[in-house]
Amino acid sequence: MKKTIKILTTLFLILLALTPIAFFIIYPQYNELALKKNSLNIYALAKDTTINILTAISPTKEKFLKEEFVQGSIEESVKGANIILDKKILEELNTSISIPNILIEGGIFQGTDAYTMDKGFWHFPSSTYPGHKGNFVVIGHRFMNVPPAKDTFYNLDKVNIGDEVKVKHNEGEYTYIVTETKIVEANDVSVVKESDDYRLTLITCTPLWTSEKRLVVIAKLDKLYQKV
Repeated sequence: MKKTIKILTTLFLILLALTPIAFFIIYPQYNELALKKNSLNIYALAKDTTINILTAISPTKEKFLKEEFVQGSIEESVKGANIILDKKILEELNTSISIPNILIEGGIFQGTDAYTMDKGFWHFPSSTYPGHKGNFVVIGHRFMNVPPAKDTFYNLDKVNIGDEVKVKHNEGEYTYIVTETKIVEANDVSVVKESDDYRLTLITCTPLWTSEKRLVVIAKLDKLYQKV
């Protein structure tokens, strides 16, 4: 009996010691494993996992920059515009956005400055509302939270043309289809200007771990754009 207890105790201590080691091995792989669960490619998975482990553990000091939005950037372009939000309609309707294919999901919040992004995805205040004609703009942090959290645009660079972006609130749901992705300068405010179509524009920082440029994803309301 004593021998059995000693064996069980030893096994327990070994498991206890291995748990933190297993966490540090498995966690950096979580994002890629979750994204690729439906299309397993052993070679590509091993390659991407190695790169992601190195990136997650130790991004270089030269590469890593805090997500700051300096004067003149897209996010700061609303300063001085005297925008007043009498009513936070989207928040009252519990509006959310999701891109199922790349594990992005979270609430959309309204505010007159970029600090709104600390709560979640930010509805750019000068843009239109979901389902309305014009340019509906949503801006989000890239790496304030990392997977398995879904409430930032960490995976936005993995979106593909034709992917669905869903916007839901208490009164309905809108599906947009991704038609274009591009990288622009941090101060390129042309991407938030009004448009004459039914458009959704998503914006975040790029490359990952920097706020050097902006990744822009453009999608069109599905009733007007036929998915090929």
